[in-house]
Amino acid sequence: MKINKELLKSITVLYVEDEDFIKEEVLFFCKRFIPNFFTAKNGVEGIKLFNEIEADVIITDIQMPEMNGIEMIKNINGDVPIIITTAYSDIEFFLQAIELNVNKFIIKPIDLRELLFEIQECVSNYRLKDRLYEKENLLKIIDENVLLSITNKEGVIIEVSHSFCDFVGYTREELVGSTHRILRHEDTPESFYENLWNEIKKGKVFKTEIRNRKKSGEVYWANLTITPVFNEDGEIDNYTAIRQDITNKKNLEKLAIKDELTNLYNRRYFNTTIEKQLRRAKREETYLSLAIIDIDFFKNYNDTYGHPNGDKALLKVATVLKNRASRASDYAFRMGGEEFCLLFTGSNQKESLEYINSVVKDIESLEIEHKSSDCSDYLTISAGLVVLSYDNLIDAKDFYKYADDALYESKKMGKNQTILSQKSKN
Repeated sequence: MKINKELLKSITVLYVEDEDFIKEEVLFFCKRFIPNFFTAKNGVEGIKLFNEIEADVIITDIQMPEMNGIEMIKNINGDVPIIITTAYSDIEFFLQAIELNVNKFIIKPIDLRELLFEIQECVSNYRLKDRLYEKENLLKIIDENVLLSITNKEGVIIEVSHSFCDFVGYTREELVGSTHRILRHEDTPESFYENLWNEIKKGKVFKTEIRNRKKSGEVYWANLTITPVFNEDGEIDNYTAIRQDITNKKNLEKLAIKDELTNLYNRRYFNTTIEKQLRRAKREETYLSLAIIDIDFFKNYNDTYGHPNGDKALLKVATVLKNRASRASDYAFRMGGEEFCLLFTGSNQKESLEYINSVVKDIESLEIEHKSSDCSDYLTISAGLVVLSYDNLIDAKDFYKYADDALYESKKMGKNQTILSQKSKN
């Protein structure tokens, strides 16, 4: 297609975009061909300017402050070609745009020459009364790019996009007629789905993060939006579900809470988790126990055997702690250096002390040679333990201090042992 300079010189274009850098780049390029190229920064300003300049074409972003592109289009008084520029993160708005007078979609980042050709084509078709906006074009974009499924009122899948099939690894024939339980992750509680159905049956839009499994067994995370679709009588006809893959984001979040060397949870995650576990213990009326663990004479170990061997020793200790913290309510942390923590619920003083004592023995049983230790021929740990019942729980800061003080006593009294804090209460 060739640029029709005469046509472009004769038209007026309104471009609505809130990001200044993008707006200035498009304006600089298009002004060379379209002298009457005007810009606005949001929907409110766009409507006002449209009424002043009588634009032949509107180009608009979707997400903007004050009034988004969809709302602006709804409030435009006039029959004018519309081009929407959008990012994939705006994908849930595609369905709304189907029912509006939208002629073209351009996915960001914008190809400026493509934009010029689209403007030219819109105007040419409009002036020739050949307004051939086909919803099939938009539906094709959705089919190829949107992780979309539609269910009936009972939750049976009646339609899926090609993109969704490719993503989850199931064919259309395998999905249509089944329910989304085919994708369910085994750790998702039944209460999650009960809450979901309670909301959408009321006609509400339901948004959440969800973990599912593909046909291959691979786990994925998605931002899920379920929207009820109503018939002419105002009754729910079906439900449209749109997902955005956030697996990489979740993986990055996981890295942010894990210690790089040992793959145990880190101090940052400890600070978050201990607050949650304090609330949980109170809510479930149970015990909460915290053990702070330190490797004995670890500086001497590094000096004697070198830091590479020191890292190997840390990994072996971490493996024991991870294996021993096997319940869903058990957490193992590396707090930094040679210091670790075990946080767990449901065990009283006697049970907790036996548990941590067995961990201390497990570490010595690894028989990691430690010639520089004054308490054993092998690498050992000391532990300070605090155990509190739900009705005696305190804030996280003091809870940690009680265990830390007990660790100090353990070190002072000869190491390679567990000391139960005197602050512990059944």
